[in-house]
Amino acid sequence: MTLKKIFIAFIMIFAMLGLSGSSFAKEAKKDVPEILKEVDAKVQLALNAIPSGNSQEIATLIKDISENASELSANYKFEFERDKVVLRLKKARDLAKKSDFAGTEQELKEVREAFAKLTNYL
Repeated sequence: MTLKKIFIAFIMIFAMLGLSGSSFAKEAKKDVPEILKEVDAKVQLALNAIPSGNSQEIATLIKDISENASELSANYKFEFERDKVVLRLKKARDLAKKSDFAGTEQELKEVREAFAKLTNYL
């Protein structure tokens, strides 16, 4: 009888641990305009880093922009256009890895304009 009670107690403990409150917590969501401002600031940071000529640093900054842009979500048209801009970021990152800083700068300027135009799809 005591072995049965111990077994049930262990089952209850593991069940309670598996359903902790943090597993049901929702992540705080930022507003789209706030994220767009952050992305714009990071694009400017990447543009400012181009004269240094450090291709690894620039590629890392562009990757950070891509990760931040993935948080943007509004509707299907907005996300479709966002995905197009993220592909341009990937192209800019590839150019930065190849040390083509003129091409990287041009792509980043176009990306910045494209992110600014995303507000039309909200």
